[in-house]
Amino acid sequence: MEHALELPQFDHLLHCVPDVEGAVAAYTRAGLPAHANPPHRGFRNGAWRPDARYVEILTVEDRAAFEASPYGEAMVPWMPRIDALLAAGGGALNFAVHVADVTATTERLRRQGYAVDLHTFTSQGAPVSFAEAVLTGPDTPPWAPFFITYTPDRETLFRTYRAATTRRGPHDLAGFVIETPDPAAAAAWLARLTGLRAGGDATAPVVPLPGAHVHFAEGPADAVTALLLTDGGTPGAQEIAGLRLEHQMRSAAMRR
Repeated sequence: MEHALELPQFDHLLHCVPDVEGAVAAYTRAGLPAHANPPHRGFRNGAWRPDARYVEILTVEDRAAFEASPYGEAMVPWMPRIDALLAAGGGALNFAVHVADVTATTERLRRQGYAVDLHTFTSQGAPVSFAEAVLTGPDTPPWAPFFITYTPDRETLFRTYRAATTRRGPHDLAGFVIETPDPAAAAAWLARLTGLRAGGDATAPVVPLPGAHVHFAEGPADAVTALLLTDGGTPGAQEIAGLRLEHQMRSAAMRR
């Protein structure tokens, strides 16, 4: 199978919020220690980072400056969804799947008939770069993942730049929930895209993405609606800016 060498793993989930500082404080109060970064070219973000995986907490503070940046140019297909989430008080946008070589993944997806844009992000003088493959076809679900590869590799980046300052808190990330009108079809679509085998049953299928299993539930949202947390007991909040927090008992299957 073409997917065999791609080694798909959960990388991060994007949570759009109107106020990064406020959302970071809410995450921290809930037991998910988060931080906020300074604004950059109209964009601001922060994160809760249990390890190399993370939940990115983001907003657009200056639309004109952001649209003129490389990130703004790459995110043009997502902007209507981002605008709607910010207007509604926040919510999850989508998620990133880490792969061994995003260029090879892009080529495979295009051979399979997907419309894909490949973007590479670098900063002059910086030792880090990354590339993202974004699905752009009209039938792409609003929650669809994008694919990402870092240079240097993700674990090296974490050990070098993040490990010493990362505070996971009492909880770990087990997965997340996508509410969609047809859970079985959505899970089958994601399984084909990533090369993973869907499990569960027709009403509550699960795609076992390493690092964060993707659970599907029936409903009209067609969006990521909840983070599933293990360890630490019930989180200190039920919802943060349109994204629910749910505690899930850890099982042997989750540890894989």
